[in-house]
Amino acid sequence: MLAQAVEARFPGARTSVHGDAVRAEVPLDDAWYRARLAASPVAVVAVAIPSTDGFELALRWNDRWTMQRVPRAASFDDSFLVETNDLVLAAAWLDHESRAALLASRYVSAPGDRHTAVMLRDGAWEHQVSNDEVSARRRDAERSADRMIDMLGATLALATRPIRWARAFAAVARAIGAQAAPRIEVGGRPVLRVRRGHADVAVRLVRRLGPGDPGRLRTVVGARRHCPDGATLSLIFDGLPRAAWPPALTASTSIRIDARAASLLEAACPSATMVRTHDVEVAFDGALADRDRLDAAISLAAHWSADAPDGPYR
Repeated sequence: MLAQAVEARFPGARTSVHGDAVRAEVPLDDAWYRARLAASPVAVVAVAIPSTDGFELALRWNDRWTMQRVPRAASFDDSFLVETNDLVLAAAWLDHESRAALLASRYVSAPGDRHTAVMLRDGAWEHQVSNDEVSARRRDAERSADRMIDMLGATLALATRPIRWARAFAAVARAIGAQAAPRIEVGGRPVLRVRRGHADVAVRLVRRLGPGDPGRLRTVVGARRHCPDGATLSLIFDGLPRAAWPPALTASTSIRIDARAASLLEAACPSATMVRTHDVEVAFDGALADRDRLDAAISLAAHWSADAPDGPYR
């Protein structure tokens, strides 16, 4: 019954039954999403998503009556509570379409024969983004196949956020002559790729600089260096919190900031710039889709990636 409900709500979906669970492949926004649904003994709807680089987001409905016997004041009865390890990324993930789908999934029709439908709030479901998966869960079984499909729709709205997010970068890509990815992968494949002179420059969204880094959303413009002279450079914006600083460099010689580099640095205004022995990284705190600043950062990365006197930018 649940498999048929998935196929009826999402035309073209392919389903298979594995014991008490249903596995589905759902076409949406020119991509396929793998989902699993189980109505009992604990109801779960989960959809796999691209890399999120350790990002975690938990949402639960903030009802005055559901969490304790004594009701809270009405001023606390907002839509839902948000718990996350990255506030900037959480704000970006919960766009208008995601919020609208979550709010719509909260209401269920009350049984009865009245001409006017009575909508009841269902606060039993909790939503989560973690381990490269979006899920909706409740503590007990769900007897309604329609409610399971409602939760699948809300979960897919959250899961398709990387595709909607990529569209903002697609507009930037067209303006600066870059190639845009069809969807965002945090800590995964580049969002943008562009060729500048002899340099291949990539723009990525990442959270962690290393395994021990707790994570903070960054936009990183990077390129490989083609001049292994050993010179390095480290520039950090005064307002960048120390937790977001990149690792310190140990090289003894420093690359020179010439007039072109100074001009590009002023235009890009990055949070941190690292010129290492084999690569260049220009980083911004948070997600950046500003065309002019990204264009300047890409030119700067290309400039320093071939910093020999006879390179294409000298």
